[in-house]
This record gives sequence, C-alpha cells and structure tokens, in this order.
Amino acid sequence: MRPLAFLLLALALAGCQHAPITGRSQLIFVDESEVASMSASEFSKMKKLPGDKRLAKIKEIGLKIVAAARRDDRAGVLPPSARWEFAVIDDKTPNAFAMPGGKIGFNSGMFQYAPTDDDIAVILGHEVSHVICRHGSERVSQSMSVAIAAAVADEATKNSSTKTRSSWMAAVGVGAQYGILLPFSRSHESEADHLGLLFMARAGYKPEAAPAFWDRFSKVGGVKPPEFLSTHPADATRVKQLQSWLPEARAQMPQQP
Repeated sequence: MRPLAFLLLALALAGCQHAPITGRSQLIFVDESEVASMSASEFSKMKKLPGDKRLAKIKEIGLKIVAAARRDDRAGVLPPSARWEFAVIDDKTPNAFAMPGGKIGFNSGMFQYAPTDDDIAVILGHEVSHVICRHGSERVSQSMSVAIAAAVADEATKNSSTKTRSSWMAAVGVGAQYGILLPFSRSHESEADHLGLLFMARAGYKPEAAPAFWDRFSKVGGVKPPEFLSTHPADATRVKQLQSWLPEARAQMPQQP
C-alpha cells in the first residue's frame, strides 16, 4: 500500500495549479500536449460541413473570444489565432465544444437555439473557457487519481474476504463519483459560465444574453436529474449565478468613444 500512497501524494504535490481569474486550485499532472493530441484525433473523425455558410460567423466570433481570453492566459494554453480550426459539425444534437490545441466545433443542431451573434458568443465563450482552464486535463487527472485510489484500496484489502473487498471498492467508486467527479464537473461548468461571460463582454458582445440564453436552453430535453446527480449545475442555479456576475462582465466591455 505504501508505494501507491506515496505515488498519489507525489502526484498531488506535483500537480497543484490554479485556474485563471477564479484562482481555484487544480490537480493537473498530465501534459496539455497529450490531451490536445487525443482531442485532435477525435476531431478528425467528426463529420463536418465545410461548405456551411454559417462557418464564417462561428470563426469570426470564436477568434474574438479567443483574443479576449488571451489576456488571462498566463500559462500559454491557448494556441495562436492562426492555429485554431473551426467546423460546423453534421449533428442535429444541440451542442458545441472547444478542444485543447485549438479545435472548435458547432453542431448544426445548435443554430436554432442561437439565432444571434450574442447567443453564439455565449456558447463559444463558455467553451473557450473550458480550454483556458484546462478542464480536460483536470478531468483526466481526476480519473487517474480515482484509479490510483482504487488500486490503493485493492492493495489494502488483498488479504480480506471477498465481501470486504467488494464493499471497499464500492465505497471508493461511490465516493469518487459523488464526492469528486460530479462536483468538480459542476464546478467546471460554473467556472466556464463565469469566465465565458467575461470573455464575451470583452469581445464586445452583450453579457445579458447569457442568462437569457441558458434560461431558454434549459427547456430543451425534458426532465433532468437533481443537481447532486448531475454533471451540470441546476438550470435555476446557472441562471442565478450568471445574473450575479453581470456587473463584473459589464465592467469588462470595451469603452465607447
């Protein structure tokens, strides 16, 4: 058990970093380039619509958001503007994403929920925030930590009965799911909402569009699980948080001459 415990402690000490703006402590011990490489492989497999006339708008707004976010990119996570790749994805699911390494996808099914430039800026601000905060690397690191914890529990109970070992492994699994993975996933989403609001405002888009968009979008998909069982904050929580951040976002908007 001791070697595994020492390994877990070493990883924790080596991986402590802080998210931009919010200053939240992060456990990251994977190289961003490795996550970017995996993301690029997944992005290459997606069915894209290169001739879609809406692609130019996604690229225009996306690059403005990236430029606005770069002010807080002290870790140099965001690639240069010329290296960002944008795509309209042939998928009716209302979704969008930004990947480490500079890949942004906007599903065709999302456009009906984002008819204005401000709506698109809300979405892309949120997604670019996931990248600058290294949420992908953080999730990979958390999963690795859970795997190490499971290995520690397995080693610690190797001489115990099957029932005891099963109980311990189940406890580790439940504890990881509800004590680490889901709460941190909700934390990531709230953090992306917060930073995305600031970035879209800096880029010249109306931050008031964010709570309005998420309130409309909350009505998509029917019944949702309780917040503690979800990877995202409850819709009401999300809208309330965004409204509370509006004064901070308005202060970020470009000054009118």
